[in-house]
Amino acid sequence: MTRLRHVAAISLVTAAALGLGACSKDDTSSTTTTSKQTTTTAASEARTVVFDKSVQQQLADVGCHPGAVDGVLGAQTDAAIKAFQEASGLKVDGELGPETEAALKKDVAAGKKVCSSTTTTTAKSGSTTTTAAPNGEAPCTASALMGGLPAEGEKIASYVCDAGYAGGSLSDGTKFLLQSKDGKWYAPSQDPCGSASAGIDPAVLTAGCPA
Repeated sequence: MTRLRHVAAISLVTAAALGLGACSKDDTSSTTTTSKQTTTTAASEARTVVFDKSVQQQLADVGCHPGAVDGVLGAQTDAAIKAFQEASGLKVDGELGPETEAALKKDVAAGKKVCSSTTTTTAKSGSTTTTAAPNGEAPCTASALMGGLPAEGEKIASYVCDAGYAGGSLSDGTKFLLQSKDGKWYAPSQDPCGSASAGIDPAVLTAGCPA
């Protein structure tokens, strides 16, 4: 009788250990899954990548000449992006979104000339379209952003857009932050670099707010 009780006790201990092991394994699996979902969600929030002088160089490398690689972004650089998108079979909107950036980097790494010698990237003044996106947001292009700046003749050096806001810097180092409304860019009515920053992507705030 004592022996039977001893065997039963051992069986209960073993079952409990297996149960705890299973719980531990499930917990680890659940944590891993949650972590992956969080990473995926964070990655999907970045709609438009930072556009600066390095992108001009990449466009030049694949034969879609953006003009001088000088860090001054404007209509000619927008036209070069459109030429690259058209030659690559991408949506032609002049915006440097994640898909366009990935394709551009891939072609640069492969040493591929995407735009032919007959491709034109010349943009005449006033000829650049600024059609609003289907969701009503203003285009995230240098030409469209310059329309929202207070003074004519401003030169954009870098910018990033996300969810109806755009932040960047001018060639003289001055920073700016604009908001999309009715398909165009405007200075926000409230200071987005202060208490009105809620809901604005940190990348946009970093790019457009004073340090």
